[in-house]
Amino acid sequence: MNESVKILDGIAQQLDSLLTRQLNNCGLMFRLFSRVKTTSSLAHKMRIKGEKYRSGKSLIQDMIGLRIVAYFQDDVEALATYFSYGEAVGSSIDELNSSTFCPQRLNLTCPIPEALVSDFRQALPAEYAPYIDNTYEIQIRTVFSEGWHEVEHDLRYKCKADWEQCEPYSRVLNGLIATLETAEWNMKMLFDQMAHTNMQTKNYRAMLRNKMHLRLQGEDFSEAVSDFLRQHPEVAERVLKTDRLVILLALLNHTKSIPLTYDMLLFLINRIEQISKELQALEPQDAQSLLDVFLRS
Repeated sequence: MNESVKILDGIAQQLDSLLTRQLNNCGLMFRLFSRVKTTSSLAHKMRIKGEKYRSGKSLIQDMIGLRIVAYFQDDVEALATYFSYGEAVGSSIDELNSSTFCPQRLNLTCPIPEALVSDFRQALPAEYAPYIDNTYEIQIRTVFSEGWHEVEHDLRYKCKADWEQCEPYSRVLNGLIATLETAEWNMKMLFDQMAHTNMQTKNYRAMLRNKMHLRLQGEDFSEAVSDFLRQHPEVAERVLKTDRLVILLALLNHTKSIPLTYDMLLFLINRIEQISKELQALEPQDAQSLLDVFLRS
């Protein structure tokens, strides 16, 4: 591996680490992958779209690519919202068409951090550097769609000529993504229904976990919080009705982080939704301080 490739790989790993830390802080269930385009991949791209880049109409924006593979479709929606209104400088998000089988492209373009730009530019292959922008790409997919995209990319996108006389099979392949999208929807509905059942059986720990489907620390609420919820089921009902997207975007947008224990997540929801002053009074001093700092960040 030559020095330039090592530098680009190192930048990709730094971006990977920053994003991993951010997503871990908000409790998302995900996998993250990163890659740097090879010289052969750049040559292939220039053969296909070279005129667009040489004319100055566009620049290559995915020299470095990150892919977030989320467990749930609503996590994809939350991340797309967060990046679209945050650091992203461009996006390619396909509108879904109810009458057509096709995958949804959800790619976001973000600027390379200023501190890394100089090294990034110096490490680019000289013959392609004029056509490469100071950006990297983030793709967001679900676990189910990730497998489909990998197969489709290697066995159809890269060899389109093989499919010219096989249009019915191409339609069937597209139909498979519709099947997977239905499975994703059903999986989300399953956990939503479980949360409602947990509410009815007064299993508030499971209700919160299934409602939010985040990685939480610990195994249960503190005894004081558990007692409070048993005595105030109406508070738990309000929590169940909370818009998960609002809470997830709060966890993503604030620059500070909080430990995502069952108690802390409940306290955060209570603060944001202003559900119960009595519940807020149960916050220990250290939790109160952490939440104050978090919400101000």
